[in-house]
Amino acid sequence: MEKIKGFQISSMTVSGFKCYEAPMKITFGNPTIVTGGNGRGKSSLADAIAFAVTGLPVFGERGIDRLHNETNPDLQITMRFTDDTGRAHELTRSRQKDRMSITYDGYAIRQTDRNEMFGERDVFLSIFNPLYFIEELGEDGKKLLERYLPPIPQADVLAQLNAQTQQRLSGLKLLSPETFLKNRRDEIRELEQNAVYLSGKLDLAQKQRQSSKELSSGLTVRIQELQREIASLEARRFENINLEDLQEQLVQASEQYEELSGDAPETPDTAELDAKLQEVHAKLGARSSEVYQPKYTGPLAEDTAKVQALGKKYQQNAALLKRFQPGTSCPVCRRVLSQQEYPAFREALQAETEKIAADGTQLKGQIAELQELEQKSQSTFEQFKADDLVRYQSEIDALNQKREQLQAAAAQQNTRRQQTLEQLRARIQNLSASMECGTLSPADSERLAECKASLEDCRVQLAAAQQVLSATPENFDTRIKAIEEEITEKKIVMKDVILYMSKRAELTFSKLALNRVKISLYDVVKTTGELKDVFRFTYNGRRYDRLSLSEKIRAGAEVSELVKRLTGRNYPVFFDNMESVDDLSNIRPTSQMILAKCVRNAELSVRAGSTAMPKAA
Repeated sequence: MEKIKGFQISSMTVSGFKCYEAPMKITFGNPTIVTGGNGRGKSSLADAIAFAVTGLPVFGERGIDRLHNETNPDLQITMRFTDDTGRAHELTRSRQKDRMSITYDGYAIRQTDRNEMFGERDVFLSIFNPLYFIEELGEDGKKLLERYLPPIPQADVLAQLNAQTQQRLSGLKLLSPETFLKNRRDEIRELEQNAVYLSGKLDLAQKQRQSSKELSSGLTVRIQELQREIASLEARRFENINLEDLQEQLVQASEQYEELSGDAPETPDTAELDAKLQEVHAKLGARSSEVYQPKYTGPLAEDTAKVQALGKKYQQNAALLKRFQPGTSCPVCRRVLSQQEYPAFREALQAETEKIAADGTQLKGQIAELQELEQKSQSTFEQFKADDLVRYQSEIDALNQKREQLQAAAAQQNTRRQQTLEQLRARIQNLSASMECGTLSPADSERLAECKASLEDCRVQLAAAQQVLSATPENFDTRIKAIEEEITEKKIVMKDVILYMSKRAELTFSKLALNRVKISLYDVVKTTGELKDVFRFTYNGRRYDRLSLSEKIRAGAEVSELVKRLTGRNYPVFFDNMESVDDLSNIRPTSQMILAKCVRNAELSVRAGSTAMPKAA
């Protein structure tokens, strides 16, 4: 979209917006005088223009629903204007059922297209509403000014400084002096830490050399004392002692010890016994697991079956004898027996029954004999088994006893061997001690060993101390001096950069120079000379919050012109509450003016002047 640097409103149609229910067309000129009583729609015209361009009312507040008319929910504003090149345009913004739409010269556009055309919202409202910049933006107004303040070339800033500062800063790129200073402070802090570290090392090295001198002197004296004491003890050590005889005895004892210790310990030969024990244990286990196998099971079962069969036959015959009468059918041939045949048949049946009883009695006797034989056979088996188990266990106990006797004999032999070894070891130690200590007492021998150990330790310490003294000391003073000089140079450059920052800020913010309004965006810190961010707004030297309404309007008019100058945008300016301003001498906007004035109980009136739209610079 084409950027609109400036425009002048020619007319506007408003409907469904605040107090404007039905469509109402309003014609504008330059200046445009709007009069009327309270609540007649003067300020609403400012809101309507701001809403058409930005989508927000003149003070940028949110809550668009409050802009709708109470009876007509369809909000629409059409603003017709002429741009800085003289071309006419029409911008329409409408909102129906929470849906916002924007058209420009009959074409639908997006909010981002509108931003590209008219610039950011805060820029337009800061120009259009003289009170918006101070009362609404606050600290954000500072950020807006800083975004549009033109950068000052480094060469232009350096040209304002003295020759020495220019020379020191000529090779530096000061795109961000604040970052440059921060980095230099970090570098100085690191250098100062290095200087402190080197100073500590210097003090430590000096203390170490002094300590090494004192230690070396003391160790030399101590070594001489130890050497004299060792020589005295060594002189008494082997008086009246035959070292050769002691040496020979030591060799003999050592040989005996080596020979005896080389022999393997006595181990009893129990292999044959172990094999015999294993064999007897196997027999014992096998015999213990044997179970008696019955011998008369078959005959007993056969006789028992016969007895059961005879018993069943006997019961049948006995039952037949009880119920058998003449005229009864024969159970064998099924023939009916007559009276004459009955006695013979009964006698035969009685004889058969008695024979069955005799056979059964005989079989029961045979069963009793078989059971008695079975019991005797089992008793014999159990007795033989018990005897075998006792015999096997006795044999095992005898073998174990013999094995233990062999092990005891071997252990006794090993004990005697170990005692002999201990005796030889003690003799070797005594002979060695005699050769080592000679005639010295245990206390003197211990003292001699202590003196020798102390002498070796003193020699090691003396060598270390002499090495420290012989080493070339490091030149810490020169390094510390170089660091201090580097710190001084960096601080000088930092002062020059602070001067550069101050001058650049002075040149940059000179663009903010106004008639009666003064805007301060920074203060100079007295202790360091650096810039401290602030945001102060004064009018004729007085704070904004202490100004009257007319003074605020005049101050806002100057700020509106400042924003125009910085952004290159030349938009209409709406002055509200003009009844409070009786002197318009310093309110001379370079763009279209819309002046709203409250006239008690008067109807809304819009009178358009005829001043032409000023051309853009």
